[in-house]
Amino acid sequence: MTNSNRSTRRQIITVVLLVLALVGGLVRWLAPQPSVARDLGTLLMVLWLPIVGNVIAWLIRRAKTPKQVPPGFAAGAVFVPHARIELVLLMTDVPRLSRPIRAGYFDGALVVGTEGFTTRLLVPPDGEPAPGEPCALEAQFLRPELALAKLAAGTRFTLLSGRTVLGTGHVLPMVG
Repeated sequence: MTNSNRSTRRQIITVVLLVLALVGGLVRWLAPQPSVARDLGTLLMVLWLPIVGNVIAWLIRRAKTPKQVPPGFAAGAVFVPHARIELVLLMTDVPRLSRPIRAGYFDGALVVGTEGFTTRLLVPPDGEPAPGEPCALEAQFLRPELALAKLAAGTRFTLLSGRTVLGTGHVLPMVG
């Protein structure tokens, strides 16, 4: 069950309990003083008490939730190469994906097994990769201390852009 399903279900339950509490208040107000209807109205009014805890927990969670920083490299950040890679783009019949990597910076993810590392590739103007042909590129990692521990020379990886697999390759030894 996802968090959004759980949240939606909690919201529905909260609304239902609050409506029952309002109905209980109305019944209690309209019922004569010593009666079963007045007692049932009182019981229905008490149903809102568990909601108070949920509302307080929600407020605390909202206060503690950090503001989301967009993942990725800062705009205008200097490119610092951490690794060299050899990349082979997959052949595809989809025109949009036939040449997905253009000259300049390309943001993506290098995936090794079940771990992915946010990366930025420096694609030279005359070195745009073509599908099926290997090309050497420099890569910068968002968290180099984590990525370089897993991406030793010769490590095979898959390149992703969003959820789309663009190609495969391996890490080359750094020169100099």
